[in-house]
Amino acid sequence: MVFATFISALLLAALASKIVRHWLMRKSLSSHMTNRLPPGPPRWPIVGNLLQLGQLPHRDLASLCEKYGPLVYLKLGNIDAITTNDPKIIHEILVSQDDDFASRPQTLAAVHLAYGCGPQEAMEFMHITHELFWLMDVIYLGDYLPMWRWFDPYGCEKKMREVEKRVDDFHSKIIEEHRKAREYKKVRREESDGDMDFVDVLLSLPGEDGKEHMDDVEIKALIQDMIAAATDTSAVTNEWAMAEVIKHPHILQKVQQELDSVVGPNRMVLESDLPHLNYLRCIVRETFRMHPAGPFLIPHESLRATTINGYHIPAKTRVFINTHGLGRNTELWDNVGEFRPERHWPSTVSYTHLDVYKRQALHQVYGMTMPKANPLFVVAVPRLSKDLYG
Repeated sequence: MVFATFISALLLAALASKIVRHWLMRKSLSSHMTNRLPPGPPRWPIVGNLLQLGQLPHRDLASLCEKYGPLVYLKLGNIDAITTNDPKIIHEILVSQDDDFASRPQTLAAVHLAYGCGPQEAMEFMHITHELFWLMDVIYLGDYLPMWRWFDPYGCEKKMREVEKRVDDFHSKIIEEHRKAREYKKVRREESDGDMDFVDVLLSLPGEDGKEHMDDVEIKALIQDMIAAATDTSAVTNEWAMAEVIKHPHILQKVQQELDSVVGPNRMVLESDLPHLNYLRCIVRETFRMHPAGPFLIPHESLRATTINGYHIPAKTRVFINTHGLGRNTELWDNVGEFRPERHWPSTVSYTHLDVYKRQALHQVYGMTMPKANPLFVVAVPRLSKDLYG
């Protein structure tokens, strides 16, 4: 009797253990499925996938998207990261879940470098801007491996501080010159509304929390945004467009014929002409596709955990949207290495993935640029009436 009771107890315990184990396995599997990360390459301890990124990380990440799919998970040191070159996922991040990805990561470059000149000052600022964009292009290991900052073997952080000081000194000089000019006009009671420039407007605006004026730091940041956005990114895009058109004489001839037909030889192009310059618009779109101003959009960071394409995206995940890879995505474009403006004809057709390049053109201040390895040298030959060049 006692033995039978003992056996029954054992069987009951075994059955209960099996039920509990089965429940735990189902819960673990369910949790795994719920928190399933996007596919990605194997990761090394401590460094994660950092060693898989070379001097051209945009190409490395595009290769990973070809191998693992449109959404790839990476571990960069102790930082979660995802990358994509797929227009649907990009739309999901930038539009559908914009609130979840509205944050920006605090990289060292952003901390140090993000904040009416004469020719000499303009050249000085251009040199500073080129250095600034080069430093922005660096994937600094100290952002992902804090111990790296102890050594800083290549002096990146030191260089960032030097450029930060040069940029700050330059802006301080410009602001001070405008302040003196405003005071001089005030003393002489001269009207200044007619010749106010961007800096004058900023100096006249009230600050936050009832302050009479904006802080200098805020003014410097806005000046940096405006000038940097209008220099390197625009210059890089124009240079690539001219290089491609010159390299393809039939394209040059076709756009010249359109300009002669719409504008003619006796006047300059007006803004009202632009809607009628369809082939020129196709050239601009093809330039954005093949040569975006920078290989990535400004990195985003998830504010909270979310889901994309059924995959779990942890909070504070860094997002690298690969615009270079988007323009060379073989599922979107054929003959990706060929400069062919006709692929965008008629130019009135809306390509949703081209909106990414528009966003980049507006917001590439803290991002990276991809200039030609060798600068373009050309001799311009006049084609219009001589009186237009006076």
